[in-house]
Amino acid sequence: MATIKGQNLRVLYNGDTIASALSCTLSVQLNVVKLSSKDDEDAYDINLPISLSWSVKASAVVTDVIDRPNAPSMLDMVGQSVMISLSRTNGSSNNTEDITLYAGMATISDINISAQNRQRSTYEVTFTGKRDMLQDIRLLVTADNHALETASGHTLAAAHEER
Repeated sequence: MATIKGQNLRVLYNGDTIASALSCTLSVQLNVVKLSSKDDEDAYDINLPISLSWSVKASAVVTDVIDRPNAPSMLDMVGQSVMISLSRTNGSSNNTEDITLYAGMATISDINISAQNRQRSTYEVTFTGKRDMLQDIRLLVTADNHALETASGHTLAAAHEER
C-alpha cells in the first residue's frame, strides 16, 4: 500500500482540478435514529442507521485563471449539480488525474471568500453530495477529453469498471 502525498490528492470539479488549491477534505457521515426506550436496560442508546451523507470541501487561492475552476467561475454555479471526484494526480502542477478514488454528483452549497489586508485572498467551497460517492463514477468524455453534455446543460457520467 502506497502513501498518497497531500499535493497528489486533489478535488476535481467537472473533470478539472481546482486552480491553486491549498487543501481538500472528504467527510462521510452515517445518519442514525435513536430507538431507545424506557424499557431498555443497557446504558447505551440503540441507534438504527438510516442514511449516508457526504461532503467535500476545498480551499484555494483566488485567481483569475480561466482554464480551470476557480472562485469566480464557481460563484455562478452555487445551487447547481456538478461532478466531483477525489483523485490522485500527477504531472506538472499535479493537475493530471491518475486514479479516481471517489466520485459522485454534488451541489455547490457554500462558497466563502476571505480577503485580508496584505494577504493572499483565499476561498473555501463546499460540495454537498447527492448520491453515488462510494462508487467510481467518471465523466463521459470525447477522444479529445471534452465532457459530454445534454442539450439542457447536464454533464454526463457513468459508473466505471476496471478491465
